[in-house]
Amino acid sequence: MDTLTLLQIIWFVLIGILLAGYAVLDGFDLGIGSLFPFLAGSDEKKAAVLFRSIGPVWDGNEVWLITGGGALFAAFPHAYATVFSGFYLALMIVLLGLILRAVSNEFFMLESGNKSIWVKTFFILSRAVSTVTTSRNSRTKNTSLAAKFLSSLFIIP
Repeated sequence: MDTLTLLQIIWFVLIGILLAGYAVLDGFDLGIGSLFPFLAGSDEKKAAVLFRSIGPVWDGNEVWLITGGGALFAAFPHAYATVFSGFYLALMIVLLGLILRAVSNEFFMLESGNKSIWVKTFFILSRAVSTVTTSRNSRTKNTSLAAKFLSSLFIIP
């Protein structure tokens, strides 16, 4: 096996680990956000407990996704260009949703007045990001954005 093939395999495994790490760890945040009205209701103390439970790991979860995108750009620039141009709208929705979820999390902790707007924002954006990243396809039973992304790497032009 030559050096180039070995490096490609190593990078492919590394990118897969990074995306799997994001899927597992951010699933916790997305799950809490998607179930927020059912877990906290209108109780501000319960909402604060839920926000504090994801607070310590909040930023680290998104780092997995950003590092995976950077590793893809570094190792496979043609695949990066193909995937990111093909999924541009979906990836921008996910990125905007993740940014605004972080804003709603921080403002909930900082604002002392109307916290319900930040709870609703966090809930809506968590559902939106979850919907975009786990969309349903009519040809396949359940295809996630991550599965589409990984399968698009194997398409030969």
